[in-house]
Amino acid sequence: MLRVIRLPYKRDMKTSAFTIACLPPIKSYFSGRRSKYSYKIVNKRNMFSSSIIPTAIFIFGGTLYFGWHTYKFVKVPHAGVKQLSKAMNVSTESQRVITPEELARHRTLDDGGIWMSFLGKVYDVTDFVESHPGGDKILLAAGGDVSPFWSIYAFHYESHVTEMLKEFYIGDLTVTTPSEDGLRKGPYANEPERHPALLTLSHAPHNAETPPELIPDHPVTPTKLFFVRNHLPVPDIKPEEHELKISSQSLSDNHTKMEVLLKLDTLKKEFPRHKVICTIVCAGNRRSEMANEDAVEAKTSGRRPIIRGLSWKHSAISTAEWTGVYLRDVLVKYLTPDETTYSDDELLELFKKAGIQHVQFVGADVDPSIGAFGSSLPIDWALDPNKEVLLAFDINGVPLDRDHGAPLRVVVPGSIGARQVKWLTEIILSDEASPSYWFVEDYKIARPKPDGEQTDYKKLPAIMEPPVQSAICNPVDGHTIRNYGEIDVSGYAFSGGGRGIISVVVSIDGGKNWHEAQLEPVSPPNVIDPSTLAEGDLALEYRTSRQWAWTLWRVTIPIPDDAAELEIICCARDSSNATQPENCKTITNVRGLLMNAWHRIKVKVRPAE
Repeated sequence: MLRVIRLPYKRDMKTSAFTIACLPPIKSYFSGRRSKYSYKIVNKRNMFSSSIIPTAIFIFGGTLYFGWHTYKFVKVPHAGVKQLSKAMNVSTESQRVITPEELARHRTLDDGGIWMSFLGKVYDVTDFVESHPGGDKILLAAGGDVSPFWSIYAFHYESHVTEMLKEFYIGDLTVTTPSEDGLRKGPYANEPERHPALLTLSHAPHNAETPPELIPDHPVTPTKLFFVRNHLPVPDIKPEEHELKISSQSLSDNHTKMEVLLKLDTLKKEFPRHKVICTIVCAGNRRSEMANEDAVEAKTSGRRPIIRGLSWKHSAISTAEWTGVYLRDVLVKYLTPDETTYSDDELLELFKKAGIQHVQFVGADVDPSIGAFGSSLPIDWALDPNKEVLLAFDINGVPLDRDHGAPLRVVVPGSIGARQVKWLTEIILSDEASPSYWFVEDYKIARPKPDGEQTDYKKLPAIMEPPVQSAICNPVDGHTIRNYGEIDVSGYAFSGGGRGIISVVVSIDGGKNWHEAQLEPVSPPNVIDPSTLAEGDLALEYRTSRQWAWTLWRVTIPIPDDAAELEIICCARDSSNATQPENCKTITNVRGLLMNAWHRIKVKVRPAE
């Protein structure tokens, strides 16, 4: 079966073999020339170009050059694993026995070496990481089992791979590394499995980031690597049993509360399906940076730090292709009094006359003490066809997984993640906004007050849209690079409300000099035929509205010969000409939300060898 994926295309792609081993086949193609969108067919053609690539680089993440070839996922046959197990029978004479705890301690060069395990054996790949491009990607599996990264493609189970691994063998594991199951208790006993590449911040509830260094190569985030934000245990709902309740006290018949119950299958059959490529970002993205800045200020002034919340770095953000039905279509079908066709203005007036000002969403994740997770939208937002609010049941072409809201969720393009309720069970049409704790008491901006004075969160407006923001994904903060005369810097930029990104500038000298980054082509609104777009960079007019997805960017900057350290900074501008603030002084808030100051990292520079 062929699967069609809309992608910007490029003739040559430079990426990492290890990245490809970890991620699904949704790739962006880059070169010096930008082109209009095409539709790329993913089929069973050979994955690699015919050029010979050193085996070691092929395995562990060196640079690969691809022509016009596509690729697919394959499941590793059990027989293949057995054959590989036999092939991996390296000599164990005088080799050490290594515990999982000892393996886990070897994640970086500073830990005494970078180790990883495969089929019960441990390998030291330290020298390889230091001397080959793509070494950063190897660190994703450092200190653990590489199998989850390799199980996607069968080529890792071929004989030349086993021969390569033998050179790095140092010992055997005593037992299998414990899984997360051992950490689960009580209400968290039935959590779904997660990909080990995710950067976990908490286990109960589970919260994890996408590996940032993998973002620039993937305009659409692979589902298994989509960031996870949970407030409570993950519901386990059978799709065939799930019902969505729509209710309204205002729309009633003979003073009886109106209520509609819809099966998931009914939604799929009775309404046209729509697809929206949309970025979701946690309002707490980059909180750790704001907290660090606040901690320094607190130490200087002799006060306590004020920032609280999960220490998200800069990849609590991901993009997916969501499939579902428009919320507007469902409300019109079941809540209008007859078959009359209404204009947008007439429809809005009809609902407002009925006393409906808000559409509330209720999830199946419930805290016994404060109730269900929920949010709401103003009725004009919910009914606006240009807002494209979805009741989504698919992510990246397959049914939603549990972590991301299965079997049904709300997708509100251009809003923060907390407004996009997962595990949707009920829609309530009301004259009031959601009473949920997470809408009334959380996800609001509260400036610190003197003398411990408390803020009345109920009086503050709920955050709906994130501001313009950008972040550096490659290189990685704190890493060491070789000075080959230039450095490649890449990352993402995003703004809420459908505002597109029109500029990203990057500095490698702490802001003294700035370089314009090359922006990836944007995904045009659904109403625009991609074949009508002009060659070259898409006109800025296509970046001004309904830009629900992030913009990836990259730039190559010369490095001074005598450089020992680089301070790299990025700053984005959106289509409303809003830019990022230089620091946190004007945006610091108690919850550490909407951190969008310039993103800064530092890397050390060694002479080229």
